[in-house]
Amino acid sequence: MKILLIICSLLAVSFSLKAQQDVVISQLDLKEITKAVGKEVVLVDSVYDGRAFDNHTLLNIGGKYPGQIVSVFIAKNDYKNFDHDILSFFLHKKVTINGKVSMYNGKAQIIVTRPEQLKLTLNL
Repeated sequence: MKILLIICSLLAVSFSLKAQQDVVISQLDLKEITKAVGKEVVLVDSVYDGRAFDNHTLLNIGGKYPGQIVSVFIAKNDYKNFDHDILSFFLHKKVTINGKVSMYNGKAQIIVTRPEQLKLTLNL
């Protein structure tokens, strides 16, 4: 009976460790963001520039285009989730971004669909 209890405990622990695998716990330098592809991250940095297109908006983090380190992508279908004009509200401000890192044309990006993923950050 003890062996069965130990095996069940080990299985429960291994499943919980597997579930946490996609979360970045340590702090990475923003330039190392490609090491976090496929993982959920929290970034805090300024929006250096951006651009609103017909079907999406891009906010550039870590530098101005084309030298940005990360782009935040918001699709036009998700504009309705925000109470303000995304580009003018966040441009040149410090923000906190929550989302999964992916790659697009050799650059890191985070797709944002909800306002909880993109918030202004207070400068302390």
